[in-house]
Amino acid sequence: MTVIIANLALVLAAGWLFRRFGVVQEGAEKAFNQYLYYLALPALIILRIAETPLAGLGWRFLAANTLPLAGVMLAAWGLWKAGRIDWRLARLLIIVSALGNTIYLGFPVTAMRLGEEALGYAALASSVQNIFIFTFGFLLMTSVCERDCPPARFARLIGGNVVLWASVAGLLLSVSGLRLPELLNRVLSDIGKTTLPLSLFTLGVGLYGKKAAHNLRRIALVSGFKLLLLPLFSLLAAKAFGYTGFVSKVTYLQLAMPVAVMNYIVGKEFDFDEDLVGQSILLSTLAFFPLLYLYDWSLTAFL
Repeated sequence: MTVIIANLALVLAAGWLFRRFGVVQEGAEKAFNQYLYYLALPALIILRIAETPLAGLGWRFLAANTLPLAGVMLAAWGLWKAGRIDWRLARLLIIVSALGNTIYLGFPVTAMRLGEEALGYAALASSVQNIFIFTFGFLLMTSVCERDCPPARFARLIGGNVVLWASVAGLLLSVSGLRLPELLNRVLSDIGKTTLPLSLFTLGVGLYGKKAAHNLRRIALVSGFKLLLLPLFSLLAAKAFGYTGFVSKVTYLQLAMPVAVMNYIVGKEFDFDEDLVGQSILLSTLAFFPLLYLYDWSLTAFL
């Protein structure tokens, strides 16, 4: 695990240092993100899911990827109902503590820990989690309101979720048994191979300049929900359903990822505290690396 953490940290640090010393200019991460989100990630996801055997992925797979998310969302909703947090923080907590960085960080970690063959299952798990968050999570979030609340724009968010639609395309190819033309398959494969290192590098670039000097209690609450409560619920669900083995380990790692960069997009739609979202991304990402030892032990001991 130390080697994996060092690998992840060095690539992230390279992105941060390139931005710090001006090798990568301000705003460059936008171009990297657009390439990753609209081309490299879909290419990787389509091919990996199309090649992944779906036999055996039944109700346990669905339950293990959704019930832990429901648990943290309802815990956040319960804090609001009990008057422990205000409605704005509750709305943010319901989504941000559930929407993890399953792509930019989850895919590399899963591939390094479990092998390249795990990426197809990681893509499927990420898709199931996203669907659940964008349906149940958003409906629960919009029920938390005490004054004027931003309108819900589910259709625009789901319609623009390229990762989700790439997953659907991969599933259709897998179920139908169809195969892409050889040339297209090679092109998508070559593009997809750039995803893992560039996603880590881009994450490092994006972390430059972010600070967590204030809002520490709220940042700790969001990060604690994401990095501790959600993985705990994942283990409890796996134990309850007898869900163990290779795919269960992929599910667990995907649920254990820190706060996703995509929360910025969601935050703009629902008027989240932008500073709190950014600070939660930073703190949860930094805290994630030492916690990887705990996740690795849990993965080996219980799954």
